[in-house]
Amino acid sequence: MTEWVIPFASGVIAGLVSAWGAYFLALRRDKEERRRERIISHLIEAYKNLEDATGRKPLPEEKKWRVESSLGAIFLFGSKEAADEAKRLTIEVAVGSGDMLSLLIILRRDLRNELGLEAHEVEPNFLRFDP
Repeated sequence: MTEWVIPFASGVIAGLVSAWGAYFLALRRDKEERRRERIISHLIEAYKNLEDATGRKPLPEEKKWRVESSLGAIFLFGSKEAADEAKRLTIEVAVGSGDMLSLLIILRRDLRNELGLEAHEVEPNFLRFDP
């Protein structure tokens, strides 16, 4: 009778350990995927807000608030290069002028890379119907 108990018990234990390991690996993978999705979502929103504000003179108050919020998101979630460019932009705006184009190009490159899209170096143009 004992000849089948040890193989059976070791099989059950191995199965439980394998199931437990797979469960925790899946939890970790899901957590990482949710984190990645949140970061991408914030950076896409930042890109949209900056793109919307680019080329508008004067910049309406609501868009100013969105640009400020977007720069904060870039400092928090963006790459080092994007954060450095955002810092450059904040310094330039503080002294009276600033160009968001280089920051938009960096954000676009980072986002396309993260989303697995083809990279390109086409310089963005912005169509504005504002008077």
